[in-house]
Amino acid sequence: MRGATECARRLKKYFGALRAKLGKVNKPTNTDAPTQLIFGILSRDVPESKAREALDKLRGTVVDFNELRVTPPIELAEILGDYPDARMKGEDIVRALNKVFAREHAVTLDALLDMSKKDMTAYLNEIDGLEGYTRARIRLLGLGKHAVPLDEAMWALARREKIVDSKCSLDDAQAFLERQITEEEALEFFALLHEEAWAEMGDAVRAGECERITSIPPDRTTSHMLQDVAPAPVPSVEVDESADAETAETSKKRGRRSVRQERDAKKTAPAAPPDKPAAKSARKTSTSKTRAAGSRTKTTKRSTKPPRATARKTKRTKKG
Repeated sequence: MRGATECARRLKKYFGALRAKLGKVNKPTNTDAPTQLIFGILSRDVPESKAREALDKLRGTVVDFNELRVTPPIELAEILGDYPDARMKGEDIVRALNKVFAREHAVTLDALLDMSKKDMTAYLNEIDGLEGYTRARIRLLGLGKHAVPLDEAMWALARREKIVDSKCSLDDAQAFLERQITEEEALEFFALLHEEAWAEMGDAVRAGECERITSIPPDRTTSHMLQDVAPAPVPSVEVDESADAETAETSKKRGRRSVRQERDAKKTAPAAPPDKPAAKSARKTSTSKTRAAGSRTKTTKRSTKPPRATARKTKRTKKG
C-alpha cells in the first residue's frame, strides 16, 4: 500500500487515542460462522443493533439456516421490511448459504477451523454473495482467527484519519490493518473503531455519502447458465459384437443386391428418344397424314368419271 510507513505511524497513535477516549468497550462475542455470515451481510452499512434486530426477525420465521437457505429472497425482503437494500441482502444471504451447502452438504463452516490462513481465505473468496467485510468478520468473530473487518462507516473513518491509503481497496485496507494490529488486539481495535466510526460517520453512511460495500452480483448471462446445467447421464448399453458383425454383413449383401438391381434396370429400360428427333417425327407424321388425305380426295374425284363415260357409250350404242 502506498505510504504504508506513514499510515502505520498514524495508526499506532490513533489506536492509543481511541483507548484513551472510549476506554473499555463491550467486545462483540464470538458465535458460529454461519451466523456471522448472515450478520455480516446485514451489518455492512447499518449499526450492529439494527442488524441484530433484522437477524432476529429472520430467525423467528424459519426453523434453521437450512430453511433460510431455500427461502426466496423476495420473501426475506418482505420479512426485513423497511431495511436498507433488503432485496439485495436477501439474495446475498441465499446465494452464500447455498454455496456453503453445495460444498459441505450442510450449512456449516467447521471445515475452516483446520485450514491454514491461505486456504481459509481462498475458501471464503469462493462463496457467492460475500464481500471483504463479511469474509473478515467470519474469520474474526465466527472462527476466532486474526482479522480486522471494516464496514462502511469504519472504512470511511479509517481513510479520513489517514490510517490507510485513501485510494486503496477494502481488501487492501483490511490486510494492512491486520499486519499492523496483533491477533490479541484485533478484537479490541475492532470494537473501538466500530463505536467511533458510527458516532462520527453514521449520518454520512445513512445519507449514502460514503463508498458502498456490496457483493459481486450474480452472473445471469445465457452462457453462464448453460454451464451450470449438468448434462443428463447417458445410459450404458451392452453391445453384442456377433450381432453387429451379422448386421454389417447383411447390410453389405443388401447393398450389393441393390446396386446389381439398379444396373439391370438401366440395361432393360428403353432409351427415351431425344427431344428434337421426336419433334421432327411428329412433323413428318402430320405431313404424311395431310398428303394421304389429299390423295384420297383426288382418287374419289377421278373415280366418278368412268361411270359418266360408260353412260355415254351406252347412249351411243342405242342410237346406232
